[in-house]
Amino acid sequence: MRPSLWLSLLLLALPGCRDEPVIEGRVELQELNIAAKYPGRLAKWHVVEGQRVKAGTLLAEIVSPEAEAKRVQADAVVKGAEAQQAKADEGARRQELAQAEAGVGAARAQADLARVTEGRMQRLFAEGVVPRQRLDEATALRRSADAALAGAEATRSLAREGLRPEDKTTAAAVTAGAHGLRQEVEAALEETRLRASAAGEIADILVHEGEIVAAGFPVAVLARDDVPWVSFHLREDQLAGLRIGQQLTVRIPALAGDPQVVLEVDRIAVLGDYATWRSTRDLGSYDLRSFEVRARPQAPVAGLRAGMSVLVPLAQLRPRE
Repeated sequence: MRPSLWLSLLLLALPGCRDEPVIEGRVELQELNIAAKYPGRLAKWHVVEGQRVKAGTLLAEIVSPEAEAKRVQADAVVKGAEAQQAKADEGARRQELAQAEAGVGAARAQADLARVTEGRMQRLFAEGVVPRQRLDEATALRRSADAALAGAEATRSLAREGLRPEDKTTAAAVTAGAHGLRQEVEAALEETRLRASAAGEIADILVHEGEIVAAGFPVAVLARDDVPWVSFHLREDQLAGLRIGQQLTVRIPALAGDPQVVLEVDRIAVLGDYATWRSTRDLGSYDLRSFEVRARPQAPVAGLRAGMSVLVPLAQLRPRE
């Protein structure tokens, strides 16, 4: 927040010491805009204007039906992925293993029968009882039975071993992606609960309950009072005696007892703000630029509020011999 122009370069006299001029500054506080990350409808405020809050305090709740629907979808995706991964990790069921064993037994019985039949046909063919055609048919049936047995044994091996490691890794990756999707949705839902990003005071509430909230649009203003500063302007011909880190003893008339407060200069503007015309005998007429100076209290000041006037003795700003 930039100080108003009328606050700078105003010379006053301290009570009881009218011959000591001062420069009037102003107490400034950092203002934080509390905004929603996702659109929705503001359902409830948990604070009121002027209320002091701590960092993390729940300020308001926003209802977002779209986010709730996405959470239902994400939960369904997670359940499906977890079921597929469990199936991949556990392998075949007991019934499937028993079925594979039975298939191997049946195929082996057929192969044994085909092998015996082929041997019998070879003897009969050698004796001239059966033609060559019958022997060839028996040999073909034996080979077919052997192939069927090999296939049944391969099926049993697959059932015992389950899926390949690559398939299990793929199932695990799909499950991890589903969990990530649900975490993203849960994070979006958490963003519908607006919290204070710092300690301070609710300076203004901009959106009321029941109104639509747009993404990124401020709904409240939080005045952060834990890092106040005093801002005042100096003409460029008054900067010679000022440096970063210099301490100034100032008065704040608005506080009870008009106490003296110690400030430390932490910023002198790089560029001049505005000009005050002043003539000189040597150089003719020229404009004197003004520079903003900021100083922070060295200790917490009870009751300090934004906008309070601060009186800085001009003598503390003059170059020292």
